[in-house]
Amino acid sequence: MPTVTKVRKEWSDDRSRRHIKGVCTAGDFYHSRKEVVDGIDSGQRWVTAAGGSEAVIRKMPYCPVGVCLATPYITTRADSSRDDNLENLPEC
Repeated sequence: MPTVTKVRKEWSDDRSRRHIKGVCTAGDFYHSRKEVVDGIDSGQRWVTAAGGSEAVIRKMPYCPVGVCLATPYITTRADSSRDDNLENLPEC
């Protein structure tokens, strides 16, 4: 089970916001969004870890912000902690 500790972000095409480009696991090993989605599709369970909490990463067909065309996209399931939210992790 890959555990994500950091994210890498890039600017959207219109430069209105930064979205997740990929993630880093322990040792700062980089994985693109597509690699994470391919892993999820093949049955891997990807999670985040921060502040003593863990959240499951899930795939989305596209970025949830209307002007963002990033696809596929990834997010975490809502839980009681903001620390483990994929968007809130430090950058790698």
